[in-house]
Amino acid sequence: MRVEKRREMKKEPISSCQTTKAKTTPLEPIEAERKFLVEIVGEMPECRELEIFQTYLKEKDGLEPRVRKRKENGQYVYFLTTKKFVSVNERVEIEQEISQAEYEALLAEANPDKRTIHKRRQCFEWGNRYLELDTFIEPPLPYHLLEIEHVSMEDNISFPPFLKVLREVTDDPEWYNANIASCK
Repeated sequence: MRVEKRREMKKEPISSCQTTKAKTTPLEPIEAERKFLVEIVGEMPECRELEIFQTYLKEKDGLEPRVRKRKENGQYVYFLTTKKFVSVNERVEIEQEISQAEYEALLAEANPDKRTIHKRRQCFEWGNRYLELDTFIEPPLPYHLLEIEHVSMEDNISFPPFLKVLREVTDDPEWYNANIASCK
């Protein structure tokens, strides 16, 4: 099983764009990130591009499980992730790679109140920070969602000139992926 640890940025980004096996401390891996609605207003730098299909499963014991099918360079990789809310910008996240057969079997447990999210993710570094820019294909959204990894709510952030920040949505439940997936 692979566990992601997202707490401190040390020039070693760990995210859905880049993952690693990590020892967790103290007991659970913490995902700390901030989110912003942005528009692209200039040329994007060279970056890693992924296509993601994310399906939320039925919730169990207050945990939010999901499966992902991630495509990069024509190859698919599958993940099962469980998240638990800790604070506004922190969640306990445990992710493990699974087989295609396991992924397809877990789709039978899809939450009927949520649709599968299909998005394109562009990953890049800017100002010693790791950024993930999501463009939602389904459901289509009018703006892009920028996630900045390994950052506290107190950190000052320098944004790239090719992105226009419309507003921060870290603490706005409307912009949580699980809520974007809700069938309304």
